[in-house]
Amino acid sequence: MFAGLRAKFERHPMVALHLITHTVHERDRAWFDGCKLTHLHAVPGGPYELTRAILLLMVMGQCAWWFAPLPVLLVVGLIFWIRSITRRRRAGVDPASLLRSWCRFIVVRATLWSIVNGTALVLTPEERLVPMVILILAANAMDIFGQFTQPVTGLVSSWIATIGMTVALMLRPEVATTPTVILMVLQMASAHARIFNLHYMFATRRLRTRELKTANDMIELLLRQYSEHGSDCLVETDATGVIVDPSDRLARLCGVDLDDLCGRKLVSLFEPSSGRDTLRKAAHRLQAFHDLALSREVDGKTRWLAVSGCPLFDAQGRHYGFRGFLRDVTDRHEAETKVLFLAQHDPLTRLANRTEFHDQLAARLMEQRGPIAVLFVDLDRFKLINDSMGHAAGDQVLEAVARRLSARAGLHDVVARLGGDEFALMLGRVRSAEAAMALARRIVDDLGQPVEAEGRTIHIGASVGVALSPDHADNADELLRAADMALYEAKSAGRGMASLYHPDMKRVLMEQRALELELRAALANGEFELHYQPLHQLSTDSIAGFEALLRWRHPERGTIAPGSFIGIAEQSGLIVQIGEWVLREAMAEAATWEGNLTVAVNVSAVQMRDGDLLRQVISALSATGLDPRRLELEITETVLMQDQEACLALLHRLRALGVRIALDDFGTGYSSLNYLRSFPFDKIKIDRCFIEDLCNGGESGAIVESVLDLAARLNMQTIAEGVEDEAQLHALRARGCEQVQGYWISKAMPADELPVVRTARAAVPVPALRQATGG
Repeated sequence: MFAGLRAKFERHPMVALHLITHTVHERDRAWFDGCKLTHLHAVPGGPYELTRAILLLMVMGQCAWWFAPLPVLLVVGLIFWIRSITRRRRAGVDPASLLRSWCRFIVVRATLWSIVNGTALVLTPEERLVPMVILILAANAMDIFGQFTQPVTGLVSSWIATIGMTVALMLRPEVATTPTVILMVLQMASAHARIFNLHYMFATRRLRTRELKTANDMIELLLRQYSEHGSDCLVETDATGVIVDPSDRLARLCGVDLDDLCGRKLVSLFEPSSGRDTLRKAAHRLQAFHDLALSREVDGKTRWLAVSGCPLFDAQGRHYGFRGFLRDVTDRHEAETKVLFLAQHDPLTRLANRTEFHDQLAARLMEQRGPIAVLFVDLDRFKLINDSMGHAAGDQVLEAVARRLSARAGLHDVVARLGGDEFALMLGRVRSAEAAMALARRIVDDLGQPVEAEGRTIHIGASVGVALSPDHADNADELLRAADMALYEAKSAGRGMASLYHPDMKRVLMEQRALELELRAALANGEFELHYQPLHQLSTDSIAGFEALLRWRHPERGTIAPGSFIGIAEQSGLIVQIGEWVLREAMAEAATWEGNLTVAVNVSAVQMRDGDLLRQVISALSATGLDPRRLELEITETVLMQDQEACLALLHRLRALGVRIALDDFGTGYSSLNYLRSFPFDKIKIDRCFIEDLCNGGESGAIVESVLDLAARLNMQTIAEGVEDEAQLHALRARGCEQVQGYWISKAMPADELPVVRTARAAVPVPALRQATGG
């Protein structure tokens, strides 16, 4: 109800709300606020307030001795307030904020003066009452001229002053109430009209003056640009489009002689294009045209001209020609073309990028004139090339891959680089899935050929995933997702393969997602436990420590090995929380072992990349009281491949705490020796693949001997994993290996079955699983 009454009140013509409503562009808002501030600060506030107080005391006389300090104190306070706002303006405070301060000042000032004036009216003797009323009315009228730039606030101020004066007069017995109230209403209406009209005149004058100045500046700028830029020119034609009185500037712009322009139609100057057709149609329809980009060959180069114009009519409305403007926009057109190309293509390979590939695929699927195949191509171990040979070599490899893929593409196909070492092909006309797979296998063969880069021969490989529409999906997103799943299967099957999408891939993906959700619940429900595999010291035939191995006790599936869920945990990021729990639990258990038995904990590349590992280790050491020298962190080469400098810096900080660092799966990667040079590891762990063939007389024995000799020279401890028979144990003992682990020694066992002598647990309790994971 109140909202409706307010709306009717605002629409009433007597309110004159339109007088204070002005459309101000956002870019002019600060300027307009500045104009209001200029007016407010131009008012001599201090002298005016002082003069008003003096006149008030003179008119009132000596009727009340205690009243005199009131207006004086009020004037002093107001002057200080005004100076405070002035200082803020000089300090560069936002104009909008200053206007809000002025509005508060105006309302508070009106209220205080209303109280002082009302008190004066009550106390003033009867013979001085009329001069006092005249003084107050005159002062209120003067206030309007200082406050109309803020019309609503000024109107509120005027109403406060008028109401205060009226109430004070009604308290005097000699003043009639009814005429006083009527005069108050008339005074308020008069103030409303004066303030709104003054604001309207102020705003319209300021805004129109600015608009006129802006327009004049724009005209002056255009005229100056036209006179300064010799590549722009005016052109006029007759009703048939023939150029009239061609200028030298037009001849230079078009690269022809002036005589050649005589009698020539304007459209004939430009190359055939859709823009020229648009120009011709606009001329036939007698319509204006604006910034049509048309091209012309000048001295063997393409020059682009922007053409604008409008039809001309005489006083009788007859059409007699066109007048237009030609501007050389060659540089702009080339820049826009380049920007558009870069927005749609990969700058290194010049292939379509992910966005352009998706758009073209979606457009082709809308047409759906036949089967469409999408091939996802991923290079195998491309990161190793970047890390070992540098990004320059990596870029040359990517360019070579782009050339080979483009050579396999047909006229209706699209080749794209999606990012990194991922490429894609869209086969616009494919006969069948067998044909797409045949092409995918040829691509695998092509990319398996060596590449020359940085003066070296590099062997690369690729995996390819294939999906077809409409068999596997009928829209771009689903088809790309299907090809991606096929690529994932090809990489999982051993790389260097091509795989065709089939529905079971989606089922496997859904199972993985379900397993991820169960993994999150397992972390919260405490379904994880640690088993410990002994690390056997060959020199003393005793246990030197244990490696902590994670197990998942699923309530329905039973015990799940780490290989089934660690990859999912790494992809989802849960490995960071799980790793922290493993670290705390293993160290808490090791703290109860008597002697100097060590505990080894595997660290994921994701944990290293997360950057929180150092805090986790320090927190666990503090909570468990474990000697840092009894903790071994095992990392693999893949950890260092992510961000070698950052990882090495973190390892040095961990080493400074006393924690031992072991390089796991040594010898299986590409840069193991380089990592040994980069960081002084405490221990090298020989991978089980070398131990399996150790006694068969192959190359594994020589490799193991070389690793042991290298470790001895570098003063690094060695341990062999995967020892499963006595012959392997004897061979390692004979070659000087220091520690072994494997089923021949012992399988991993729960903590309560470990053959250790225990001491009392640390006094500081180990945080529960939910606390360790932030729950």
